[in-house]
Amino acid sequence: MSEQERELLIKYNAGKCTEAEKAAVEKWLFELNSTAVNLSGDKIATIKAEVLSQLPGPVAKVRKLSAWLPIAAAVTLFAFGAGWFYFSNLSVNKLMNNDKRSAYLNDVAPGRNSATLTLADGKKIVLSDAGSGELVNESGVVISKTAEGEIIYNVASGAGSEKGTERDRPSSGVGNTAYNTLATTNGETFRVRLPDGSLVVLNAASSLTYPTHLNQDQERRVKLYGEAYFEVAKVMVKQKGPGSKESVIRKPFIVSTDKQQVEVLGTHFNINSYADELNTKTTLLEGSVKVASLDAGRHSSILKPGQQAVSRAEMFLITEVNIAQAVAWKNGTFDFDNEDIQSVMRKISRWYNVEVEFEGSVSKERFNGALSRQKNISQMLKMLESTGVVHFKIEGRRVIVINN
Repeated sequence: MSEQERELLIKYNAGKCTEAEKAAVEKWLFELNSTAVNLSGDKIATIKAEVLSQLPGPVAKVRKLSAWLPIAAAVTLFAFGAGWFYFSNLSVNKLMNNDKRSAYLNDVAPGRNSATLTLADGKKIVLSDAGSGELVNESGVVISKTAEGEIIYNVASGAGSEKGTERDRPSSGVGNTAYNTLATTNGETFRVRLPDGSLVVLNAASSLTYPTHLNQDQERRVKLYGEAYFEVAKVMVKQKGPGSKESVIRKPFIVSTDKQQVEVLGTHFNINSYADELNTKTTLLEGSVKVASLDAGRHSSILKPGQQAVSRAEMFLITEVNIAQAVAWKNGTFDFDNEDIQSVMRKISRWYNVEVEFEGSVSKERFNGALSRQKNISQMLKMLESTGVVHFKIEGRRVIVINN
């Protein structure tokens, strides 16, 4: 690693990069992480040279670190405190092979593509058990599972009946519509193509309730618990104005959570609304959304791409964020952003479907960086242990966190 590269990464960790420098570092890390394990040294050098060539000038020097591990193929960047740690897929395997302690005799596989679909009549379909093809054909609604493991809806005109639970039903107050609920448990994720063509990706321990005939009313309403990524389809609808003159407008798409209501016209965004997290966060990637807090104060704001609305009790805050971090989970990555070990372990608990217990004092250190969600839990924990902050024991589906 050259001195310029070293200084750039330290500067990035300290949050002192210019926008051009930040974009260059993240492009480099993305390309390294998404490349095969057998990436050649020449290819790594080419990527680094390309990134450095995009910088506007010399990188200003910041505090140096005394020790660095070498860059290898398929680099995963992990940061702790003021220090950066590099790990490769190969180095993870080496760590595991060199340490056969009993703490890792019980391993847990990462989460999988699965969910349970609850129909309007209460019937449940475990989607991991269902083959591809048509799953439901009832009252003009056809639900199918694709070979890629996604469910899609085709709805005949005029279909729908008033069914579904009052608790989960989005309160549109208009029309008679049957409601379905797609739910993931801990250790599951799933994709659904809604009746209007919108794509939703559910993270672990999440659920989405939606009408089977989204286009029936003047607005589209869904209810979310947990976390989901949305790509909302633009749907046009005729509207009568003064003098019975018709105009064509975009049909709103509204997502309700316990703490926020998000109104969309057609855009890409992510909502994190887990009950065990203090904050509900809506992050906009593309387009425009109006976010309203449902807590005391009833604040609202229209977000621009790259902004995040954060709600907690009476607090409502708009911040600029790294959108790649907000949707890293959808792309198979844990991306920790100045998080304490309790926040880190909540994410691990949901994805690996394990119970987490803290033994003794809890570390106050903060973690930053990206790790693959495709590793077994033993590999994930080994990476965290390498920071020297904590160590772990695995007992069945229980993980014990011990402060060093």
